[in-house]
Amino acid sequence: MKFLFLHKFNSYWNEKLNKLKLEYPDIELIFPEKEKLSKEELLKDADAIIGGFITKKELELAEKLKIIFVPFAGVEQLPLDCLKERNIIISNAHGNGKYVAERAVALALALLGKIIHFHNDLKKGIWHGFTVGESIFESWNSIQKKKIGILGFGAIGQNIADFLKPFNTKIYILKNRKINELPKSVDKVYYDIDKIIEDSEILFLTLPLTEKTYEIINEDRLMKMKDKFLINVGRGKLIHEEGLYNALKNGILKGVALDVWFNYPTSENKNVMPSNYPIWEFDNVILSPHVGGYSYHATTAGINYTIDSIKKYLKDGIPLSIVDYDKKY
Repeated sequence: MKFLFLHKFNSYWNEKLNKLKLEYPDIELIFPEKEKLSKEELLKDADAIIGGFITKKELELAEKLKIIFVPFAGVEQLPLDCLKERNIIISNAHGNGKYVAERAVALALALLGKIIHFHNDLKKGIWHGFTVGESIFESWNSIQKKKIGILGFGAIGQNIADFLKPFNTKIYILKNRKINELPKSVDKVYYDIDKIIEDSEILFLTLPLTEKTYEIINEDRLMKMKDKFLINVGRGKLIHEEGLYNALKNGILKGVALDVWFNYPTSENKNVMPSNYPIWEFDNVILSPHVGGYSYHATTAGINYTIDSIKKYLKDGIPLSIVDYDKKY
């Protein structure tokens, strides 16, 4: 079986793939940069791809392709309709969920704690707190006993719930279908998105981007989020961009922390503002450059999951996870 590696290579991939080859000597691992043939020619012979990006045109060349192993969770960038039509399996990786959740919680603690705002002011000699007679109502907020709404209860959402439960929080989650038992760390299950938003003080977004979740936090919902905190580690376009700016400008939202964006750099232009609206001008906004899943621990966890998924596929014909084409995650 021929595996075409189309992902960013590093020493950890090298170590894990070498071990995989020792365990399964009959497989062939192909790296385009090491071959004399072009990527287009290599695609024609590939049974499997390791990587998260392939165009519709490239897919047409991959006539023997049976499965794609995506070393991260998101799959919205793939030509899903074409892949579904050809019944090609997509196996994505959920190994870094715990680390993305850690980042989400860190963003929430920094946001409510006004850590960055106070830090930036103190560098200028501007003080906050009792030393300058500031009201306690103008100081930082505690996350303890807060009502936490989590939209998206996969690996990331589950870990957010586990991490925050020791703060004596109330954990609320949203589900599409009726469940009979409360999951671990969860206090209440909602089936109405507007109701969970209404009842939550802090809202975490960990959803994948699909037709159903695109701008799920629309302008109307944003305008109803008075004095609420919003943290997004899912995808930028879960939120209506202009509505987000207006909710901040009009003092609706109490604070926002984002690790996912509306604009991204390209190889041609690496200096790109993450939004088309200057949300960075507000003191109650924290910006993070989509690095929740990009650290040593998160990256190696994703690689480990992918390798384990490949092993399971080679052994049983079924990988660890399979993307549902109807749900698109």
